[in-house]
Amino acid sequence: MSKNFLTIIFIVFFTTAFTLNQEENTIKWFTNYREVMALAAKTHKPVLIFFHGSDWCPPCIKMQKEVFMADSFVQSVSQKILFLDVDFPYKKPLSEKQLKHNMEVKKKFGLPGEYKEGFPQVVIINADGKVLHQEKGYNGGGPAYLMNLINDVLKEQ
Repeated sequence: MSKNFLTIIFIVFFTTAFTLNQEENTIKWFTNYREVMALAAKTHKPVLIFFHGSDWCPPCIKMQKEVFMADSFVQSVSQKILFLDVDFPYKKPLSEKQLKHNMEVKKKFGLPGEYKEGFPQVVIINADGKVLHQEKGYNGGGPAYLMNLINDVLKEQ
């Protein structure tokens, strides 16, 4: 075999391995409540709902970067729980259908009716929709706090 051929095989192998690893180290975010609840019922997993303003709310942005994008968080809990993203951005407009959906989910869990109020907020529910934990704000504690909270909620189930 030629040196060039081996080099190409080497590059393809490691690029593929890196890409697969990147996909495993991310959270799959759902954007539809009914869809995530149907999967929760099948898998018997709880759901973490993240209410936020992705492009204007400083604590929301900080929580997204420090917690939900942290490798330690993803590796610790991404296989144990499902995730629902309920976003209220300013710069990237939501479709009318998605906005209506997000407002309905916001109302369902008792968040304020105003578009930009009540963020960030994390709600953890079981597969039946029962609230197991709900809290507003982000104190900058990083991924450890939320990982421990999720693990404690899972132990109580």
